[in-house]
Amino acid sequence: MRYRGFRTVVPASWPVYNLKLHPTVCVRFDRHAVYLGQPSPAQRCPAHAAGRTEAMLVEPLGARAASGPATVGAALPPVTNLNAQPPHGSSTRLVEAAAGVVVMATWGNHPSVVSRALGSRTLKAGQGGGVQGAGGPAVRARAAGAAAGAVYTGLGFDACSAPSAARMRAWSASPYRAVGVYIGGANMACAQPNLTASWLSAQSSAGWRFIPTYVGLQAPHNACGCAAIHPSQASLEGAAAASDAVTQAGAVGIGPGNPVYFDMEGYARGGTNSAAVLAFLSAWTAKLHAAGYLSGVYSSAGAGISDLVAARGSGVLEPDDVWIADWNGQRSASSSYVPAGEWSNHHRLHQYEGGHDETYRGVRLNIDSNYLDGATAGVSAAGAAAAIPDGTFVQVEGSQTIYEIAGGAPLFASSEYWSALGAQTPTPISAQQFASLNPVPADGTFLALPTGASYRVAGGAPLVISNPSLFTGVRPVTIDPWDIANITAPEVHLNEVPLDGTLVEGLPSRTYWVFAGDRRRLGPASPFAVQVDDAGLAAFPTIPCVVPRLQRLTLPRVRRALQHADCRLGKVGLRGVARRARVLHVVKQTAAPRTKHAARYAVGVTLG
Repeated sequence: MRYRGFRTVVPASWPVYNLKLHPTVCVRFDRHAVYLGQPSPAQRCPAHAAGRTEAMLVEPLGARAASGPATVGAALPPVTNLNAQPPHGSSTRLVEAAAGVVVMATWGNHPSVVSRALGSRTLKAGQGGGVQGAGGPAVRARAAGAAAGAVYTGLGFDACSAPSAARMRAWSASPYRAVGVYIGGANMACAQPNLTASWLSAQSSAGWRFIPTYVGLQAPHNACGCAAIHPSQASLEGAAAASDAVTQAGAVGIGPGNPVYFDMEGYARGGTNSAAVLAFLSAWTAKLHAAGYLSGVYSSAGAGISDLVAARGSGVLEPDDVWIADWNGQRSASSSYVPAGEWSNHHRLHQYEGGHDETYRGVRLNIDSNYLDGATAGVSAAGAAAAIPDGTFVQVEGSQTIYEIAGGAPLFASSEYWSALGAQTPTPISAQQFASLNPVPADGTFLALPTGASYRVAGGAPLVISNPSLFTGVRPVTIDPWDIANITAPEVHLNEVPLDGTLVEGLPSRTYWVFAGDRRRLGPASPFAVQVDDAGLAAFPTIPCVVPRLQRLTLPRVRRALQHADCRLGKVGLRGVARRARVLHVVKQTAAPRTKHAARYAVGVTLG
């Protein structure tokens, strides 16, 4: 297999996914696969997945990594003893500068498969495989802006991969106001292209609370086939997991005072399993407390939660909050597995329903549903204000490349553009800060060129504005023209076409469109649509109106059928209505079924 000059050999049975061609594919490391490109904000993942097996993600160098920092260099010594490699559940990240890619490789029980795929390099494993980079001064400064954990009482949901900002806006119409986010761990299965400090700040400002979740080592004999605790080292591994969780939480702006919940999947209670899990979780709690965080534990009611209940008063250090997976459908914090007096008074979360689909404002997600009456995390207004302002020029420490922040994303600034501005020294930022920036500018961001041309971002793509008077209060970010001329270059951080599912409202026509590939179709009216200039939409062809068969349909069903077919309703006539109470159906239509016309073609009907 070849990608951007990178060559590797993997088993022929592994599927290969080009993420640019298939943006909805969920990048999961719990199944054999090779993923090429950057995980899309529109990826569709199951509500929950845990564990890791042999898999690879190959991303363009310069794209925001979806699975953590590239901690492994390109020049590595050959493997001398594969038996010395971690036996399962590990990951490594490798920079291939010559090919211009970053490789994320995971393995379960067969590290030799990945070792061969990477050219017989040593597999240097990381503990967590988290969302962002390791801690440091920049991370601590960002974490200091985070709001302390606060009790939230109400409904919440969790999904394997954090939804995009657009999907979260749509789900503001849902009854949920808290969302679970997976920040790291040796058994975190899904990539997290959306989860950044900027994303958390934006969602916090929109009123969401967070359940930070870490999927580390599991019971020695677990139900998910996940990387497991070594019983003799359970306390050491629990403390190490907590240290890594603090690093991963800080990297996305979740600081001290907030909770982090350990995800302990199901297992058979008793013997080595229970003893190892309790020792591990006790050390997890102690280390989190030492770092100033609250400790939470998620587990099946009949497994980890029951063990914690049984261990109360035995010297095991208890978590501050428990998250009970008891799918009884009851929207309350109670569970028959936990006595009423234990973890009472706002210290419980209850996952009452497992993976299922729900849809709000046309956006469908596969989620677990929860009732919360316990600690959640949030980002304060001060933390949101600490984000790097638009128009700031930044430079990653140790790099010569300069970027300009626009819509929270780094856009490339060439030396010619930089010199022409006579700008001063750019603001230095760490690799972790760079990784936490938006992968593309936020929807609605206005961009301008020195020539006077202007654009508005929708789905990561800049759409031309020909009539600035359509918009009021505009404060565009002036950017390097090179970015527009070389939009497909990975350092630009713009999309050539809006992401699939992007909803826009064209002005002045007031027509709503949804993007699919490089084309657009009629969409539903929504206050969450990005307003753009009709002239900018002209660059994207419309999906034609293919007239549906309307015979015998009622008028409401006609409207829905025409909208789905990218047509619109024309003149409506009546024929032979004998009784006022009669339900009217279509008896005639002006355009024959299956005929193709321009988008928004008006189809007239006669009711009778």
